[in-house]
Amino acid sequence: MIKEMGGDYLQWLRGFYQVAKTGSFSMAGRVIGRNQPTISHQIKCLENEYGVTLFDRSRERMELTPEGKILYEKAISIFEIVKSMQGEIDKAHQQLAGRITIVATHAVILSFLPKYIVDFQKKHPDVMFDVHGGGVKTILERVESSDADFGFLNLKSVPKGLVYHNLFETKLMLITPKDGPFSKKKRPTLEQISKQPFIFFPRTSTIHPYIEKIFMAMNLKLKVVMVLNNFDIVKKYVQLGMGVSILDDFTLTKRDYEHLDIFALDQFFEKRHYGMVMRKTKYLSPTVRAFIRRIKPDIEI
Repeated sequence: MIKEMGGDYLQWLRGFYQVAKTGSFSMAGRVIGRNQPTISHQIKCLENEYGVTLFDRSRERMELTPEGKILYEKAISIFEIVKSMQGEIDKAHQQLAGRITIVATHAVILSFLPKYIVDFQKKHPDVMFDVHGGGVKTILERVESSDADFGFLNLKSVPKGLVYHNLFETKLMLITPKDGPFSKKKRPTLEQISKQPFIFFPRTSTIHPYIEKIFMAMNLKLKVVMVLNNFDIVKKYVQLGMGVSILDDFTLTKRDYEHLDIFALDQFFEKRHYGMVMRKTKYLSPTVRAFIRRIKPDIEI
């Protein structure tokens, strides 16, 4: 027999989930359209229901207690089951509709995803894409919390509880201003690159530590003059003569080859791999599954 739960249990869980994610009653309230006292009441109801304390309130940010962490994981699973109910109903109607939530690096959003999203949405106009950009930490957090259906990034090691599918590989390329410091007839060396003003990506990106490690292994240090978190903006400042930079080849367009000098660096850097990451226990609606298979037809999900 199913235990009877008091009050609006799912709403309590919803409030709890958002507080756990944001670390704040007020921020959680803004997300779900409830005031702070309502959110506080929902948490108190859950704590009374289980006879435990779910949050450590002694710190500035609300931190989950051990019991709170257990409930947080279970809450995610419950919400996944609720999603699966709707997904099975939609499947019965044989229609692809609803929302696909994606989190990815800005490079993937701008250079890899557009052709797939545009084509899929044209065929299935009732599908809405909710796409968010961010660094590795943001992507993993949103996937782990089930806030996103899946994410795209370059990932060296896969955290516990997630699954990763390789999609494509990319080479690193040096970009310099047109008719810049290097001869087009000869590839520049790492030492020559290290002597040029360099435009870099943030340390939170995956490309920054990878490039830095190779230069450090050669006892070289880059002359960083600017740090930017968007590869399109990096290309703009290189074109303006601010310095040189290194980025993935899939981010380069035909126009870039017309306005920049571009050199392959595969003699110094191994190919990087980008893939799709998702939660192992994540419920994927028929719509989400169809889109994933549009990108990678042979994927096992």
